[in-house]
Amino acid sequence: MRLRCRAVFLDAGGVIVLPHRALVRDALARVDIDIDDSNVARAHYRAVRQLERDPDVNGTGGGYLGALCRALGVPGERLPDAVGALSHLADRSRSGQILWSEPAPHAREIMAALGRAGIAVLIVTNSDGHAAQNLRDAAICHTTAGEGVTVTDVVDSARVGSAKPDTGIFRIAMQRAHADPASVVHVGDTLSTDVAGAQAAGIIPIHLDPDRCCRAHDHRHIRSLKGIWQHVASTKRVGSRA
Repeated sequence: MRLRCRAVFLDAGGVIVLPHRALVRDALARVDIDIDDSNVARAHYRAVRQLERDPDVNGTGGGYLGALCRALGVPGERLPDAVGALSHLADRSRSGQILWSEPAPHAREIMAALGRAGIAVLIVTNSDGHAAQNLRDAAICHTTAGEGVTVTDVVDSARVGSAKPDTGIFRIAMQRAHADPASVVHVGDTLSTDVAGAQAAGIIPIHLDPDRCCRAHDHRHIRSLKGIWQHVASTKRVGSRA
């Protein structure tokens, strides 16, 4: 059943933007580690699954970047060098580049289509306070002027003082969207932050799971953002994509 929505909340990393494959390749090449950059997107989702299965990896195995490197096939003895190289890249103030700058498949297309259907699009992301700037500069989306798609807002955990799975960040997003939980869905690629947080806030979660690895039956699934139209329809009665 499709849900009539006033707003769609989208996670950033893994949903609308991915680690830029060429930047990852080049950063690792500088420490003499060769990878197949066509595997970067799939490696991201494998890294997310690893972190969900083994949360201790966050503290002992290099966190997300360590999991990403392992998923890219970096040998264990080279992990410190690889994580160091990607950590430098991830710090835009040092590298001058944006690690998370490759548009996820269909991201801009779907955000634009949701907007045309009269559905507010808000990015709800755990970030460092620079999400809006980075997404604008990477030409993914913006809230004022710039390249990419215009969205209603970017709700950055560091700026609002609440991070998923806390419900506070979702409440703030709903206030900014002028929407209640029944008229919102949240699309994310993690169970522990996106799905659990949305459920706690009374919002219907949609799990972006490209490899169809999740077998849970308590939430909806899509393999790419194009699948959102199987679940979402506009609240507009005229001219909507309902």
